[in-house]
Amino acid sequence: MMTPQSKLRIANILMLAGILPLLFGIYWMISSTPYDMQRPTQVGDMFLMIGKLVFAYIFALIISGASGLWSAAIAKRHPGTQANTSKIIRIVVCIVLIIPVVLRVLAG
Repeated sequence: MMTPQSKLRIANILMLAGILPLLFGIYWMISSTPYDMQRPTQVGDMFLMIGKLVFAYIFALIISGASGLWSAAIAKRHPGTQANTSKIIRIVVCIVLIIPVVLRVLAG
């Protein structure tokens, strides 16, 4: 049987692995914007960029969201475990996953 610390380590790795594609996609979109402003944009390129970000967001929502819930459940069941790192990662994942929803609500 795994210890609570081992479970938290696995949950932390899964949360980070789930959120990294989304962060890379956002970085790729921001870093390619100046280049895209200098050339005529293809409609297909924009849809491809949006599609990649939507897929990365759904992936992050499933993997990081489920791992975050698992991590919170472990920390709640075992209050003696030192879960400061897990708490910070859960907060970052929550912020990154909520920002697109908040932006959509504010824009619409």
